[in-house]
Amino acid sequence: MRAGPIAAVVLTATLALSGCAPQYDDATKEDLRAQVVAVSTASAAGDWPTAIAGLDQLATEVSKARRDGRLDDTRFTAIVAAMDLVRQDLEAAVAAAETEAEQQRLLAEQARLQEQITQLQADQSAPPAPAPGDGDGGKDGKDGKSDKEGKDGKGEGKSEGSGPGGIVPAGDHRKQ
Repeated sequence: MRAGPIAAVVLTATLALSGCAPQYDDATKEDLRAQVVAVSTASAAGDWPTAIAGLDQLATEVSKARRDGRLDDTRFTAIVAAMDLVRQDLEAAVAAAETEAEQQRLLAEQARLQEQITQLQADQSAPPAPAPGDGDGGKDGKDGKSDKEGKDGKGEGKSEGSGPGGIVPAGDHRKQ
């Protein structure tokens, strides 16, 4: 996000413009300016945690300079207002980066799940593997069992011509 560096430039300009007052000594001005540059550099690099930490350090130094009488209230207020803008920009950049990271994570998860679905669909459309111990691979019947009864579906032990369809009526044991 480019707003962070822009706000840091605003802060730099605020510090530079307020540098002409008598209570704003050169050492304080250079120290604060160096910290602003560090915040701006970290922000421009997208190193949001470092930029925020630098901004926190800058806030501490500005408060100390005011307390020590090196900054008057007007300059202090202007600098703090500029720092607030920078902080808002940095927080917005962090939120945007987190949102982007979450979107990327969700897209990766979606791709992983889609691949699982594709694999499951491929597994379901493949012919079933033969049952262990099934010597003929389950090709004889629909249920994967071998056809011990013969190709015509008649059971073992039935003689030809022993009645309609090869069935012997109960109690009738004579040969036909």
